[in-house]
Amino acid sequence: MRARSRGRCGALKGAAAALALALTGALGCAPAPAPALAYDPASLAFDGEAALARLQRFVAEFPDRDSGQPNNKRAADFIEGRLAGLGLTCERDAWTVVNHSRELALGNVVCRLPGASPRELVIVAHHDQSPETVEGADNDGSGITILLGLAEVFAREPGPRPLTLTFLAADAEEWGMLGSLRYLETRDDPKTIAAAISLDNLGKRFYDGLIVEPTGQFRGYGPLWLIRAAEAASRAAASAGAFAVDPRAPIQQVLDQAVPISFMDQGPFVAAGIPAIGFAGRVPAESMELHWQTYHAPGDTIELQSAASLGRAGRGAEATIRQLLGMAAAGELPQESGPYLYDPGDEAVLRGPALWAIFAAIVALFGVGSLAAGGWRPAQALAGWRRALPHVLALWLPLCASVLVLYGLVGAGLMLDFHLYPATPKDPEIFHPRWPAVVAYLAALAGMLALGRRLAARAQARDGAAAPSFGERKSLALALIAAASLYILLRSPFTLLFVVPTLAWIGVRGRCGLGRALDVVLLVVGGAILYLLIYFFGFVILRNGFGVLWYLMMMFGIGMVSLPSAIAVAAVLAGGAAIVVPPPGERA
Repeated sequence: MRARSRGRCGALKGAAAALALALTGALGCAPAPAPALAYDPASLAFDGEAALARLQRFVAEFPDRDSGQPNNKRAADFIEGRLAGLGLTCERDAWTVVNHSRELALGNVVCRLPGASPRELVIVAHHDQSPETVEGADNDGSGITILLGLAEVFAREPGPRPLTLTFLAADAEEWGMLGSLRYLETRDDPKTIAAAISLDNLGKRFYDGLIVEPTGQFRGYGPLWLIRAAEAASRAAASAGAFAVDPRAPIQQVLDQAVPISFMDQGPFVAAGIPAIGFAGRVPAESMELHWQTYHAPGDTIELQSAASLGRAGRGAEATIRQLLGMAAAGELPQESGPYLYDPGDEAVLRGPALWAIFAAIVALFGVGSLAAGGWRPAQALAGWRRALPHVLALWLPLCASVLVLYGLVGAGLMLDFHLYPATPKDPEIFHPRWPAVVAYLAALAGMLALGRRLAARAQARDGAAAPSFGERKSLALALIAAASLYILLRSPFTLLFVVPTLAWIGVRGRCGLGRALDVVLLVVGGAILYLLIYFFGFVILRNGFGVLWYLMMMFGIGMVSLPSAIAVAAVLAGGAAIVVPPPGERA
C-alpha cells in the first residue's frame, strides 16, 4: 500500500523537527551498537533478470487481482504452485470480511522451508492490489516476484537453517494489512516468530535505495536492532549489487511514532510485539511526482519496472535475511522494546528514562497548569471542579456520544462499513463525502451540545450556585487534558506531539479588552492539534485536502480509532472548548 514518501514538509515537519532537536540535542544520545557482520556478501544470489521475467508473466496473467476478484485467487494458486514446486510445504487460509458494506472473500498462501528451529523468519508480500490499478506491477507485483526469487535462492541451498523461513503471500494488504493480521490471529503462539520482513513497491526503474518502514498498525515501532542489522547487511552487500538501506531521519521517526498507522505488512507484526520492518524503494526527489501519479493508478505497469531495481532490492532483502540467520545461529537476536529516536548520522540513540521523562513532563505541565488555575490548593481546586463539572461535561459527553452516532450511521447504511481501513488511498469513496451522513452527524452533534447546555444550566440552577469562574473551569479543563495525555502517554507516547500545542492554553487568562486578543491567539495556537492532523492526513498522506474530514468520520465510524482513544481525543477538544465557551449564566 505504501503511500508515504520523502516529500513530507510544512508545518507538521517543522513541529516534529523542533521536538526531534529538543530530544536528541538537549539531552544527547547513547551510541547505538552495530551488529557484527554475520554472513558472506559473496553468497548473494538473487537474480534481477529472472525477477523481471517472473513479474512480466505475473502481471500479464493476473491483472485486476484486487481482493475478492477471480484473478486474486488465480494469482494465489500460481504463487502456491511455484513455492510448492520448490519443495516448500504450503497451506491456504480462506476467510471473509466486510468491505464497502459487502462480504469479501480473502485468502493467504503460507509456505515454509523448515529450519533447525521452529522459530520463524517471515518474509511477506501481498498478492492483492489496489482496485484503482490494472497490472499492479510495483504494488505489489514487485514484492511477490522478489518473494518468489528469495524462496528459490534459499530452497536450493542445503539446510538446516537456524530458523524456519516462512513465505507469506498475504491478501487484503490494501484494506488494512488484513492478511498479515489474519496470519497472526490464527497462530497458536505468534511469539515463535523471531522477525518479519515486508516487501512492497520495489521495482520502479528510478528507485535508488531501500527505505525502512518500521511503523506498527496503530501502535508500536520496529526495533532499532533490526534496522541496524539491515543497515549493516546492506552496507556489506553494496559491492554485490544490493541497494543500501536508508534508515528514517529522526524527524520522520517522530512522525511515524506520533501517528502509528502502518502502510505495509510489517504493521500487524510490530503491533503484536514482533520485531518487523518493511522494505520499499527510495524515490529520488526528481521522480516523486511520477511515483505518485503511478501509485494506486493505472500507470503502475510493467513498463516502469527494471531488472536492475528488482535485482538490487532483492539482494538488499536477501542480505538482511542472511544477516538475521547468521545472528540467530550465533544466538544474537536481541530483545528490545520501547520508543526511541535514532540518529543515523551519528549512529546514536535516545531512549529509556531520559525519553520517558520528557513525555512525563508534558503530562505534568497540564497538571501544574490545572493546579495553578485552581489556586494551588488541592481542596480549593476540587471545590472549583465540582462547580465547573456540569459545564465541562456538557461539552465532553456530546463529543463522546457523537462517536456512537457515527457507529449508528454505519449500521443504518448511511456510511459504508469496513473491516478496518475505510478505503485505500485514491479510492473514490474518500473523495466523495456522503452528505446525508455528514448533515445527520452535524445535526446530531449540534442537538446534543444544545441539550448538554440546557442540562448544565438546570444543574447549576438546582444547586443554586453561581456560574463557575474562569479559573475553575480552566482548572478542570486542564485536568481533563492531563488525564487524556496520560492515556496517550501509556498507549503511544510520541502521539503527545499533537497535544503539545495545547500547552498554550495554560497561558489563557480570561482577559478583557486588548488582553482578549492575546487569549484568542493562545487558543488558536493550542488548536494546532486539529490543523496538524488535517494537514498530515489530508494533504501529506492522502492528498485529498479537506476531504480528510470525511475520511476521519469513516475512521471513527468503523472503530478504527478505538472508543477509549476517541474519548481521549474528545477530552482534549472539550477541554479547549470549556476554556473559551462561557458557562450558562455568564456573559461571553
